[in-house]
Amino acid sequence: MEEAQAAGLAEGELKHAKDQLEAAESKEKLEASLKTALQERNVHDLKFAIPQAKDAGIDSALIAEAEEVLKVEEPKMKAREQLDEATKHITKAALQEAISAAKAAGLEPTEWAKAEELLKKEEQKEKLMKEVNAALEDSQQVDTKSIESLREMKDKLQTALKAALEAGVAESDLVPIDQRRKKLHNMVEDLKGSIRVFCRVRPLSKKETGQGDSSICEAVDQMTVKVKEEQFLFDAVFTPGTQDEVFEDCRDLVQSAADGYNVTMFAYGQTGAGKTFTMYGTKGNEGTAPRTIQEIFRVTAQGSDRFSYTVSGSMLELYCNNIVDLLSKANPSQSKAKLNIRQEKNGNVSVEGLVEEECSTADELMALLERGNEQRTVAATAMNSESSRSHLVLIIKIISVNKETKEVLKGKMLMCDLAGSERLKKSEVTEHQQTEAIAINKSLTALGDVIEALTKGGKGVVPYRNHKLTMLMQDSLGGTAKTLMFVNCSPASSNLDETFMSLKYAQRAKKITNTATKK
Repeated sequence: MEEAQAAGLAEGELKHAKDQLEAAESKEKLEASLKTALQERNVHDLKFAIPQAKDAGIDSALIAEAEEVLKVEEPKMKAREQLDEATKHITKAALQEAISAAKAAGLEPTEWAKAEELLKKEEQKEKLMKEVNAALEDSQQVDTKSIESLREMKDKLQTALKAALEAGVAESDLVPIDQRRKKLHNMVEDLKGSIRVFCRVRPLSKKETGQGDSSICEAVDQMTVKVKEEQFLFDAVFTPGTQDEVFEDCRDLVQSAADGYNVTMFAYGQTGAGKTFTMYGTKGNEGTAPRTIQEIFRVTAQGSDRFSYTVSGSMLELYCNNIVDLLSKANPSQSKAKLNIRQEKNGNVSVEGLVEEECSTADELMALLERGNEQRTVAATAMNSESSRSHLVLIIKIISVNKETKEVLKGKMLMCDLAGSERLKKSEVTEHQQTEAIAINKSLTALGDVIEALTKGGKGVVPYRNHKLTMLMQDSLGGTAKTLMFVNCSPASSNLDETFMSLKYAQRAKKITNTATKK
């Protein structure tokens, strides 16, 4: 071509030679392309190059070799695509099919190792779900009147639930077993008593021993206390027991609150009997409320991988039938709007205008408790130089949202340190303090009337509306609540009448029956 062009031949004379040259160059390119695809074992390039190579008349041996490679590599490519899809949209069947295709296509084990690992996980999930369902089925046969049987079954469900979650089983698949676990946990609490009553007898004080008092209280066993010749049976008797021992029997109620139930703990008894020590304790020897706060944040931390928790606190005192917000009392900038108790349609009780603060740590909630305590009304009486003259109420709300199912549960803990119960003559108060004492005894009488009505099992109207104390506790006594009452007693012989009154009051409370429901 170069020589012909140099000799000046016309384009027409060169056309045939040009066409042949272009065809030869194209054939060379196609052959090079086929060889590259063959060398790289590239399925897409081989499928494109082989038909063109045939049309161009490229060496048939090369084409045959390319076709053989394509037969081997195409199934491998399809198997890799199937593996990729199966590991993205994971199901047991898809993984099994993808692994079978990979083996049939001759892929290296390393290429389907991930799929095999995922398959093992799916098979483990399936196995654990069978165990979950078997445990659920077994739980239907549990003896619902035996605390021990319920506890064993609850633990079995908890173990199955935990193992399934750790294996990656979806929350939505575990809703039935989680609900059953909560139900059994609360059956245990209900069997302990709709209102559980703990009796705590403090030691004689130096003042009492100095004035010749003797002890009138005797613990017959861990559940029975004897005063003179009369015996009183409760869920537990502490004489006085350690703060840790007392709280150990309260601990499970925190889980109930986290599970969406209303829980109440309150201390009843005469002034100086140890109510505030039981509820709040002293620095280094904390009582039920501080220990409950620590337990709330332990339980919420434990469940934080599954739930988002919001914990908030309020604190009030009921003083001479007036509600005082202890978180705004010392702050002039806070609103002094009148606080009204209102019952919502779902039965929950709330206090309109009450300051409620969200707390993200136990320290924050403890600081709130200490601020409230500092504002509590105290006045001297003959029975106790720092007698609490109001009912002190700590309200803790726990809202949990399941991160996967978005189910919302709302639990509440109401902790009430009741004002002292004693006769006016005994406390030797006058004027304003006498007004306080009358108001206290009126509120405790109203509480006793509610307890009396509840023991009748819902027959007749329960007089919650007779006093603000009972209105405040309406969702905390009877109905939906889980309640623990501490009856604190003085062992001094000079307090015999007050001790008898307290024990009889508490014994009435033990007869209340509840129907616990989740909010």
